[in-house]
Parts: sequence; structure tokens; C-alpha cells
Amino acid sequence: MSYSLPIADAPQSHTHMRRQLAEPQPKICLCTLAEQLKLDQVTIIGNASGEWQPAAEGLTFIFNGTQWSQQNAPQGQVVNIANGGFAESQYAFEVQGHPQAVQLAKALTQVATELTASLGCWPSSGLTTVVLMLQLAKHVQVQRMSLLPSLRRSIELPDTHHLPCMVHNWLGERRIAKTLLRDRLDWPEFTLMPWEPMSKDCETDEVSETNSSENKQALFDNPFEQLELLRQSNLASSLSEKDKHRLRQHLAKLAHTPYHIWQQCADHSKLKASEPLFFNHLPESQTSPWYLMDYHASQYLDAIRHQLACCQQQLAD
Repeated sequence: MSYSLPIADAPQSHTHMRRQLAEPQPKICLCTLAEQLKLDQVTIIGNASGEWQPAAEGLTFIFNGTQWSQQNAPQGQVVNIANGGFAESQYAFEVQGHPQAVQLAKALTQVATELTASLGCWPSSGLTTVVLMLQLAKHVQVQRMSLLPSLRRSIELPDTHHLPCMVHNWLGERRIAKTLLRDRLDWPEFTLMPWEPMSKDCETDEVSETNSSENKQALFDNPFEQLELLRQSNLASSLSEKDKHRLRQHLAKLAHTPYHIWQQCADHSKLKASEPLFFNHLPESQTSPWYLMDYHASQYLDAIRHQLACCQQQLAD
């Protein structure tokens, strides 16, 4: 299983969002806005890969970067939500293609500001739109969105450049999204199956060492205790290549730990405590965890985070 890399907000947009948090706009009444809009059906199209078409009924919301052909949709049916930092808007979002675009932009900004407290960072446009539309529309459908974009770096990406999706707390977003699942929200891609271990062809030196006989028992240690080693490594001012190699081995072990082991050890507090390990909302001014910027280490992160997300969705509220 793999995730495509979505087109995400550029780093400068988060400077804009910090300003928004420091200078919040007056609140608007979402109940009043819902009465004005009278939305029955809303479709939200994420930026993951895959074909899509505007919905036959109601409004279809897309995000900056989503490719579409305007001739395929009746005028006014597709609404684009752009990041305000690009559009030089006074709000964190700019809405294009709707007569009440300004009110929708204000509403998105208001919802995002409220979500920030629970996430520890600014939310993605996708989650913000889902949360808002559940307050404005009678039925919401979500496509091409799992709230789990890949943290796997490509070999071509310079080690000083962060992945744009790294600025969001995706495990935290899924934690919030789980509470929204109800009859009037149709979101099939949200539900995950446990991660299938990497194939032999994808194994690295760290994986080969992990699979040696003396290390096999370590695969069945409490994975949350091994995650704590990553947290501790983030506190170090610098790490030697020897230390990084050792920690890559821990990541490889975690990536190959069976789902049932994660499930046995998981609880709400451990899962929530794991969230900060997988994002940095201020990469321009705050040092990122080394493994988010390291090509080899990043190859294991999707498997680990996926198992955490599966545990999260299986736990009773």
C-alpha cells in the first residue's frame, strides 16, 4: 500500500496562518450561513491521485492544485478553495466560484482557528472543509482523501527541503475526523486496513539487520516504547551517523511490527502522544525531527503511522 503526494500548502502560507491566529477575525454565525446557503449535497474532492468528476448534484469543492476541466461542470457547480497566503487574502483561505465566497472564506478561517487548539498546529484545508460542510450541508461526500499523505522522501529531494505535507498533524486530523463519521457523511477512503509489511525487494540494510535472528524478538517489544526512542532523539542537539543508523534500525523494526502487536499495546493516550512525532508545523523556524528529513529513515514512516491510524480507528471512543 502506498500514498500519493498531494499538492499542499507552500511554506510561506503558514507564516500567513500564524498571523491569522495572532489576529483572529470576528466570528460569524454558522447557523445563519447554513440558512442562507441551503446546501443539500456537497462533494469534497481531495488532492490524492485518481480520476474524478464534479458531482451531478449539489456543489463540488476542490482545492488549489486539483486539476479539472471547467467544461465538464455546469457554471457555479465547482468551487475552489485556495490558500489565502497565495491569494494575498486577509483570510487564511480564498474561495473562488461561489456568490458568497467571502462568507465561506471567513467560515473556513474560523473553523481552522478552532481546530488548531486540538491539533497543535494549523489544520489541512481538507479537514477544515469537511468540518465546516457538516455544519452547513445536509449530506457530505468525500473523495480522494484519507488524511494520511506520504512522508516518504524521494531521493531527488534535497535534505534541506521539507515535504509540504509535513506541516500538518495527520494522525490528529484523523482523530478528529473519526468523531465526525455519521450517516450523512460518506467517506469510504477514510477507513484503513492494517499495513502490509514491505516486500523483500524494498528491504534496506536496516531491514536485513532487523530480520537477523538476534533481532527477531525485538519485533515483538512494545512498539510505543520504541517510539519513545525517537522522541528522545529529537531532544538531542545533533546526532552522529552511528546514532542515526541505530535509530533507523528501530524504525525498521517498528515498520515490520505486526498490527496485532500495535493493537495490543495501544490506548488513546499513547496514540495521541505519538502525534507530534510525525509533523513540524514551523519548519522554517523550528528544527524538524531528523527522521522526517532523512531519506532512508523516511521510508519507514508511512508503515508506522498507518498502523497507528488503524489502532486509532479501531479503539472505542
